[in-house]
Amino acid sequence: SLKSVQPSHGPVALSLGLAMESMESPSPSAEPMGTERTAAEEAFMQEWPQLSLQASSADYYFNSYNHYGVHEDVLKDSVTMIAFVKAILHNAHLFRGAVVLDVGAGLGILSLLAVKAGAKKVIALETQNELVMMGEKVARKNGVGPDVLEFVCGSAGTLEQLPDGLEQVDIVMGEWMGYFLMYESRLGEVLKARDRWLKPGGLMFPDRAKLYVALMEDAQYVDRHFNYYAKVWGFDYSVMRAPAQTEPVVNAFAPAQLLSTTPCVLDLDLRKCSVSDCFDMAAPFQCMCKREGKVHALLSWFEIRFDVCHKPVSFGTGPRSPATCWKQVAFFLNSSVPRHVRHNERVRGMLAVRKRSEERRHLDIKIVLEEASSEEPQVHFYRWT
Repeated sequence: SLKSVQPSHGPVALSLGLAMESMESPSPSAEPMGTERTAAEEAFMQEWPQLSLQASSADYYFNSYNHYGVHEDVLKDSVTMIAFVKAILHNAHLFRGAVVLDVGAGLGILSLLAVKAGAKKVIALETQNELVMMGEKVARKNGVGPDVLEFVCGSAGTLEQLPDGLEQVDIVMGEWMGYFLMYESRLGEVLKARDRWLKPGGLMFPDRAKLYVALMEDAQYVDRHFNYYAKVWGFDYSVMRAPAQTEPVVNAFAPAQLLSTTPCVLDLDLRKCSVSDCFDMAAPFQCMCKREGKVHALLSWFEIRFDVCHKPVSFGTGPRSPATCWKQVAFFLNSSVPRHVRHNERVRGMLAVRKRSEERRHLDIKIVLEEASSEEPQVHFYRWT
């Protein structure tokens, strides 16, 4: 479910003005997250609407991964899987003789790849007992015994000790990302495992993640899904439009819909970043418009990198990349009149994300874009549960 929140004006919008004085959009070559927030980012993180909390429970979150269709989608995602196969099997020298911890292992596909690459011991950590039992059957079916690949039911936060008296691992890996990189993400679990068990100088697979945004035009989607409420079987349902536009939209969008450059708003170094770098973040950005058009949404996607590899491996989920199960996420702006932009026009804004509880999967998201006129910027709030 998703709690709708009206876009608002107010003190929080003033932080955009402060950001404009010192804002520089993170570039692809910028240092990964790990620095303190600026005054503008701190101010933007302060004001959030009062919302009733009826988010999904942790059990619901993890049980959603019990549906085999979810795992089928991931296993059939050739872009994601080929990247992991290349990162692991083409770098077998990093895995040979190593102890590997696979966090959120699911049915164990990454664990099996690690075994194939020559790992001495692979610990497949998974919270759902049904997946653990099925993963064990898959491993045995492929001739891999528990002495090499051992499934453990638990989480990085609850597991008291590793099997076989192990105290450290050489590699922590996992396919932890979710939509918008962060929604339903198991990054927190991966970082807990890193901090508890990864040996000094150990490796993270993947070891870097980036989040990008761009201005997008999609009048057709607005007409079909939002303007539609003006007349529904002869009735006026227009009160539904504003709440509907607070829901992030997961879809595959066309490159032709992009209006601007694609600044990076989050750059995570998985070797040293913290959970708050991802789930308590605010980042200014600046988009240069590449053509004339109307801004209907801010589009987001991510990139996953394995920079530790001999030849760095990566995959992207943007509209110009081959399709993945992650698609892209659009945040449609609840504006009465979409902003019209021209070629080479610069549009500056700020994106903030917070996750208020580890036990729930919801995200609060806030976006503000400067106005072309002297009007106070409009702030758009989204809740994803």
